Amino acid sequence: MDGSSQSIRRFLRAHYQGAVATLSASDGLPYASVVHYACDQQGRPWFLFSDLAVHSHDLARDARASLLVWEAGPDLMALPRATFLGRVCRADPDPALEGRLMTLLPGAESYLDMPDFHFYRLECARVRWIGGFGAMGWLHSEVDFLLPVPRELELQEAAAVTHMNADHADALADYWRMASGSEPAAPVRLLALDPEGMDLACGVDRLRLDFPAPVTTPLQWREQLVAMARRARSPSV
Repeated sequence: MDGSSQSIRRFLRAHYQGAVATLSASDGLPYASVVHYACDQQGRPWFLFSDLAVHSHDLARDARASLLVWEAGPDLMALPRATFLGRVCRADPDPALEGRLMTLLPGAESYLDMPDFHFYRLECARVRWIGGFGAMGWLHSEVDFLLPVPRELELQEAAAVTHMNADHADALADYWRMASGSEPAAPVRLLALDPEGMDLACGVDRLRLDFPAPVTTPLQWREQLVAMARRARSPSV
């Protein structure tokens, strides 16, 4: 992670769990809890919280919060991490986005059947990023962080994902081999597409595979997927 908007977005998209810190509704002290999150097409984190959770009570009183995401490893101080500061507020995703979130958030389908679960999103005010020893800095607004995305991509994502899962299981397995360096232990599924890459699942394992460059149309999605399949089968291409 080098501090560029793209680098920070790619880091955030490559993970799906972190720690949310809120201000305690009882005494204002910081309270942190582990959470799952999923990014929308622009790169904004969304959550699915229960009304019974402590952090939900805190957010109802004061929406100020932060999300910490880190790379796991034996020496955390030498690895990338980022803190996204802002406000975490209840929000209603449109149908296209809700479908994406339901796929990316672990257990979302069973949770959303319960009446006390609701979607929240992080309205990011600034980002503190640390790439490792001696590499750190700030992004100072959500405008600096988020990626503008054509509406067409948001609306066509579900159809593209369904098509890949139905008709291109071999390509998905090739993507997994290329990204992980190992054979998939189960059928590989495409979870989501966005302008900067794809999210894959194999059993309980997940992988993020970035595109060489962002796309702006569904046709470019197809072109990137075809090119990456060729590259996976012939690494020298």
